[in-house]
Amino acid sequence: MLLFVIVAVVLLVVTAMIGAVVVMGMKASKLGSALEQSEAKVRALEEAQHGMEERLARAEHEAKHYREKLEQRPESTRKTYRIVALGMKGTGKTSLTLKWANPLADLSSIDGTKSEHYERNVSRVQTGNEVTEHVFEVLDWGGEHMASAVQEMSTSDVQGLLFVVDLGGKDAKAVEPARIQAQLRDFSPESLRYFFVPRLMASCKTVVLFINKSDLVPGTPAQIEEEARRLFQPLITNLAKQANPIELKVFVGSANSGHSTHVLFAHFVEKILPSDAYDDQLLQRLKTSKETSKSISLISLLAPPLPPADALTSGPSFMPKPSIRLVTLRGPGDTASFIQKATGKTKDVA
Repeated sequence: MLLFVIVAVVLLVVTAMIGAVVVMGMKASKLGSALEQSEAKVRALEEAQHGMEERLARAEHEAKHYREKLEQRPESTRKTYRIVALGMKGTGKTSLTLKWANPLADLSSIDGTKSEHYERNVSRVQTGNEVTEHVFEVLDWGGEHMASAVQEMSTSDVQGLLFVVDLGGKDAKAVEPARIQAQLRDFSPESLRYFFVPRLMASCKTVVLFINKSDLVPGTPAQIEEEARRLFQPLITNLAKQANPIELKVFVGSANSGHSTHVLFAHFVEKILPSDAYDDQLLQRLKTSKETSKSISLISLLAPPLPPADALTSGPSFMPKPSIRLVTLRGPGDTASFIQKATGKTKDVA
């Protein structure tokens, strides 16, 4: 019996030991798997660290490259030339100046102006290790704020003075004499003398009068300009007198259609910008502007005119004397009536 008990105990001990060994083996297997996973993570982290070190090295190399480029970059300076625009409310001066400063501007959303400020880079010139940006700054003063404009011109340098008048109001279909007279009163000789203060006379390079809304005057371009100048002749005379010895330039055009606007600002560039401030792009723009402003006389493209009817030789006895119909050459915007001339009589033809 004792032997049986001893054998049973031994078997239990052996079984327990075998179970313990199995459990330990399973735990060892799990630990080995965990160790392998940990080693894989360590290798992945080491590879990631190596990749980050490579990227950091490349970033440092690029940073060094850009620092060297920045050190080699020419120093940039800025020269500003100021143009003051003056005019009664609704004359179109804001449309005129804003469209030049920003060709993409929406002119339909323009409200009455007190004071607006626009800038446009005119040229960029590099001399040695220095780049100079030449900028036109346009100060647009509303008609009811002339006193503020006078103060501005009294305390700062102004290189260009732009007076804008028009031939009619916002919805005008024809020339409005009453509006023209109101503008002549606003820019009377007594008022003009306040604009031409000593500081302005010392710094200003050109004075410009732009007569806007030329499309309200019928006729050929030459007739339109002649009529517009005639209507504003008192202002032209007074401006020339007050501006002397600064040259007065008169333009007739339209801010809405763009007529004469490119010539206007080409004039400012030529008069204000120093000769050493022209870059290739500016020279090309000025060349294009001048080519656009040139017009070929239509008369030179026509055949020689026919002689008067009375000067024609008599036709054969079996044919009547020819009747000649002459019409005026109709240029852009010309609404002049046709003229018919036959056998020495002249009459209007509707």
